[in-house]
Amino acid sequence: MKTDILLIGSGIMSSTLGVMIRELNPALSVQLFEVTEKPAQEASNGWNNAGTGHAGICELSYTPNQEEDGTVDVSKAISVFEDFEHSLQFWAHAARRGIIKDTRECLNPLPHISLVHTKEQVPYLKARYEGLKKHHFFEPMRFSTDRDEITDWAPLLMEGRDEEQPVAATHMDGGTDVNFGEISRCFCQWINEQENCSTQFGQRVVDLDKEILGKGWIVTVRNEETGQKQKIHADFVFVGAGGGSLPLLQKSGIPEVSGYGGFPIGGQWMITRNPEVVAKHT
Repeated sequence: MKTDILLIGSGIMSSTLGVMIRELNPALSVQLFEVTEKPAQEASNGWNNAGTGHAGICELSYTPNQEEDGTVDVSKAISVFEDFEHSLQFWAHAARRGIIKDTRECLNPLPHISLVHTKEQVPYLKARYEGLKKHHFFEPMRFSTDRDEITDWAPLLMEGRDEEQPVAATHMDGGTDVNFGEISRCFCQWINEQENCSTQFGQRVVDLDKEILGKGWIVTVRNEETGQKQKIHADFVFVGAGGGSLPLLQKSGIPEVSGYGGFPIGGQWMITRNPEVVAKHT
């Protein structure tokens, strides 16, 4: 089998690249392989990430702690916000083209909030806010240490909190709740509907070798149900296999992978389907 483009993994990165490539050049063939039985079951799944879109509004990790002069470097947050705006533009294009069927299933507006609660972090958040507020991207952002105002923004975050505990929060309308899993599913379905393209599930890529003449790749794919293997010749390969990416990149022999390692990342999400609790939060 021969293909122009081979994508490994069905999450937001592989599926986005597949759509972009076909939109730019419909003549290219695209084959996507995924080891699970459905698209976007791991990191892109809506229950497995925060859904903020990594827009830089509330993610404090993009803005390091205060400098000695009391300021906070916000350049990374501004850059990330701009990148996210490009993503929104692409998703709007996908919706107009019918690639995303119903944006309400994957993209919904809602405020983004950052909350801190120590005497060290309150001045940090204020300095972050003051730095961001100077840029027009973040003009709508508000900062508060008023417990009543913060309670209006996020009631359950303040319920039962120690009255003596210092708290501060930023609030910004215009944020987005993103379901990367639903977007990925829409993209995978669309790719599968295109001529000379397919998305295949229950298929594990087990090897990746450079062709002898250096003009492409030989990719070995194993059917997880039957164990049968097939070799596919691809001009271009994108590895978007999450935690399985590093072993495949190491098998590829490319020098850029030298020095990279992987480690597990865990997180916990607080979820309730109790309508009384949900009503308090919203």
